[in-house]
Amino acid sequence: MKVEFENDKTKDKIEKVLCTSCENTTKHKVLTSINEKGTEPWGNYASFDWNTDYEIIQCLGCDTVSFRYYSINSENTDHEYRPIPTIRIYPKRGKDTLTTKHYFNVPYNLQRIYSETIDSYNNGNLTLCGAGVRALVEGLCQENGITGGNVEIIKKDGSKDKKLRTNLQGKINGLHESGKLTAQYADILHEHRFLGNEAVHELSLPSKEDLNLAIEIVENVFDTLYEIPSKGMKLKSKRLKK
Repeated sequence: MKVEFENDKTKDKIEKVLCTSCENTTKHKVLTSINEKGTEPWGNYASFDWNTDYEIIQCLGCDTVSFRYYSINSENTDHEYRPIPTIRIYPKRGKDTLTTKHYFNVPYNLQRIYSETIDSYNNGNLTLCGAGVRALVEGLCQENGITGGNVEIIKKDGSKDKKLRTNLQGKINGLHESGKLTAQYADILHEHRFLGNEAVHELSLPSKEDLNLAIEIVENVFDTLYEIPSKGMKLKSKRLKK
């Protein structure tokens, strides 16, 4: 096997790449690159040849930096023997890729689980993503000191009553009872609980559409519980100083 490397072979080259910040396909400039060219014997009379570019690229619209992998080889060709390239962009992206939002006031553990949940979604690990949604709901309860809440039960005679429960259903109701969430948000989080239960215990595969909506609602809860109150306090502080 023979391998050769060349620096900046594709430097300053312009490529069209989907930009996660611009949320559109934009022109990217190659800032620096390493080219790998190799050949390896393939039987008695043939060889396997490849050419790979490892590139640091930058969006010409928003300056976001990414990594681009471009590779062709002698075996991966179309019916006219033209090479079919393998192209990968990191961070991974696509038309349905979710962008991790940055929060200043959300507790670290929730931000970590949220980031891992987004990564699972973007990499197609939908069962793990569903479990992540459930973990986020559990974390919201824990971070707000909610250990339980009243759950409506139906007695044998058909009448209804409420009992204190410490399971996730009770904790979500506890978030509402404590004034942390509206009844509407509590109902939505209950849907998250069912989604997580199905994903973890029944090994079902949630749809990307359901997970996308679930993550969006979690982001709204983050804003409601952490970001908006903090911004409100800052505005009040500035007003009092005048």
